[in-house]
Amino acid sequence: MKFPGSKLLHHWDLSVQRLSLDDLLRSCQQSGLTGFAEVKFPQSVAMIFYYLGGEVNALYREGPVAYHGQTALERLRSQVTGEDGMISVYELPLDMAHLLRGITNRQKLKETLKGSGELGELLRRMEKAEHTGTLEVQTSLGAAMILFVRGRVSNTYWEASGGTTYEKGEARQRLEEAVDKEEAQLYLSEFSRDVWKTRHEVQTSIRSRLERREETNLSATDQVAAEETTLRNHVLEELERQIPAMVQGFVFDLLTGSIPALRVGLLAEKVPALTMYVSDLVATEDQDQVELLELSTERVAALVAIVPEAQEAIAVLAERSQPTALIGAALSRAVRGYAARLHPARGAISAFGNVTGR
Repeated sequence: MKFPGSKLLHHWDLSVQRLSLDDLLRSCQQSGLTGFAEVKFPQSVAMIFYYLGGEVNALYREGPVAYHGQTALERLRSQVTGEDGMISVYELPLDMAHLLRGITNRQKLKETLKGSGELGELLRRMEKAEHTGTLEVQTSLGAAMILFVRGRVSNTYWEASGGTTYEKGEARQRLEEAVDKEEAQLYLSEFSRDVWKTRHEVQTSIRSRLERREETNLSATDQVAAEETTLRNHVLEELERQIPAMVQGFVFDLLTGSIPALRVGLLAEKVPALTMYVSDLVATEDQDQVELLELSTERVAALVAIVPEAQEAIAVLAERSQPTALIGAALSRAVRGYAARLHPARGAISAFGNVTGR
């Protein structure tokens, strides 16, 4: 599985340097890794995906049989004590890591791809099917990873055979040039909302067996989560001070529409789904992006502002007594402030902690 844009941080040859699975997982957690660890054995391969230092998904394949989640980690644990194998740890761009939190069902397509015309037709099929997940295109000249959100191309990465990585329009151009010259292999993966919603199950069960720490001592992942929760609450409190007519405010995830730990009314409950629908519609029809969405009734105004850096949105429901122009201005300022104060782990991880083999 190739991830254009990934950066190799560390590599171990198990026949030379011993390394336990506990050491590997602990080091990835403590370094706040956003990326993945790849483990290769003669008869099997495994991948553990990380987001801000927490295990959010795991895949294990032995022959034609594949496992994911906790079952994959248990299978891996029984194999990693062998003498032969390779372990590599990679950092990933944040938007790719965000999508890979819920990736599942990766399969090689029977069809191949030759020519930019066939590429365009394939992308239209993905759009019609409203595919959410990834499409990998592999050639001898390089490899591409295309990210889809409900059929819309969210981003494209291209890594040339020499190791240089390109993104977005330039990546698409180089991909087209490559497939015009030679035939490409295709791999398709899906984004499972169920896997994403249970992403903490793997992380929690493994951490409880690895870390001998006092309950009051938060891990790096717990600290990031706590800081971002505090930040969200602070942003909403600031909005409440600036918008006297505010009835309710909340932050929600743009991939799943989930609203963390908050009870909302019937209208507010529908806001995430409406926002996601309109965002997809605008992107598909006009190749544009929604920044601010407004819905008004006789008594209530609902405004939603997108935070692309976090792939989240901030929503405000307010009484119509306050002009929506003022509410929108306050919401736009809140978005800029929220994006500027996101935890540094949301960006690229600059270093990877050393691991001592046992």
